[in-house]
Parts: sequence; structure tokens; C-alpha cells
Amino acid sequence: MLGARALTPPPSSAGSCNFDLAGDKGDNVFFVLGLLNEYNGRYITEDGDQIEGFYCNEATTARLFRRSIGALAQNQGLDPIIKEATAQECLVSYRSKAIADRLNSCYVYQTSAERLAQGPDGTWRRTASASLGRQLFSKEGSGAVTEKGLSDEIFYRRRALAYISGAWARYGHGHDKDFVFANAHDKAMLVAGLLMALGCLDIRIESTVGSTPQANIVRFQPTDEVMKWLTKEW
Repeated sequence: MLGARALTPPPSSAGSCNFDLAGDKGDNVFFVLGLLNEYNGRYITEDGDQIEGFYCNEATTARLFRRSIGALAQNQGLDPIIKEATAQECLVSYRSKAIADRLNSCYVYQTSAERLAQGPDGTWRRTASASLGRQLFSKEGSGAVTEKGLSDEIFYRRRALAYISGAWARYGHGHDKDFVFANAHDKAMLVAGLLMALGCLDIRIESTVGSTPQANIVRFQPTDEVMKWLTKEW
């Protein structure tokens, strides 16, 4: 049963991203957002506290993510307590309601009673499949397209670079200069759009047909600026 939740409007987000995004603080936020898995969009559960989970072959990335969300909590003045759980000896997940709520605020979604998940207390919670608010990378106003891509007058360049860097840390294949996503069509499209806005060339999206999961591959030729961020130490 939904209990009291049945009497309240479904929680939603317009993707405003309720963080302090100034300077280096913004870099850390968008790097973490880039690291998130969006297999069928970001899976959000009403009152949920899961930040992210990692597969057995992602141990190194999981450790990077743990460091990054620890820095995020410190920079943003959030509760530093992060719960870590391991299943089947190698499936790692991290939980913190404070951090999960803030990250989820960057996504556009509305939870629905048509999609329910049972919580640990036995009650059923609304869920949603969310997509990142693309307006987070766009400024109001007008500006020309330059040799480096979109003008900084209309484009949050550092946010895009940090996001691309996070996505590359988890999904990048350095030898081929490819991002390889399992499903995650919206994330692949966002990454391709940001690479174009950053002035990268020869951007292509290739998708497999008839396989589960579908592979969405973003191929590109990086600029020197983008390559510097892809190899940045975090």
C-alpha cells in the first residue's frame, strides 16, 4: 500500500540542480553527474537514498566515485556519512539521502504511482525514469559559434567539460576515442551534443540493432582542450 503517499502529489523535479555550482564546486558536481549510470534514464525512487551502484568489473571506477562523492559532500556542506554495501562479493552501491536528493534535483522527472517499487519498510514507493536537464549547460542570451564551438556567452563550458570527463572516466575507451554505453540513449545523445558544442569533430553515434542491451557508441575527434579534461586527475 502507498499509505500517506497516496494522498500527496507525486514528487517531481524541473532539473534546477540544487547545488552551489560556482567555480571548482561546479566542476565536481558535473563530474559526478557524468559518472552516473543511465541505462534506462536515471532510476529514481520516492524517498530513495541510493546514489549509484557499480558492477563487478568497475571496482576502480567505484573507488573514484566514492572519492568524488566524498569531496562533493564536503564542498557542498552535506552530511558526510555515506553507506557502502557489497552484494555477491563485488557489486558495490553507495547510499546517502542528502547526496541522492541533490543529484536527483539536476534531473527532469515526475514519479508516478503507475510505477512502484517496494521499500525496505514494506510500503510501495513511486518511481521515475529521469533525464538530465540539458538547460544546465545553456545560458540565456545569444552568441556566435566560434572555432572552439559554442560561445561562452551562451554555453557553460566548464560544466560540459567536467561532465564529459566524468562520463569518459566510466564509459570511455581511450584507444578508439569512443564512449560506449549500454542502452543510455539519452546520455549518449547528450554527450554527443556537448562534444559538438565544445568544438570536437567527426562526431558519430552508432547503435546496435536487435541486441539486449543495445550498445550506443559515440565516436569523436577531441580538441586539445577536451583531451586535457579527459586525462585530468580527479
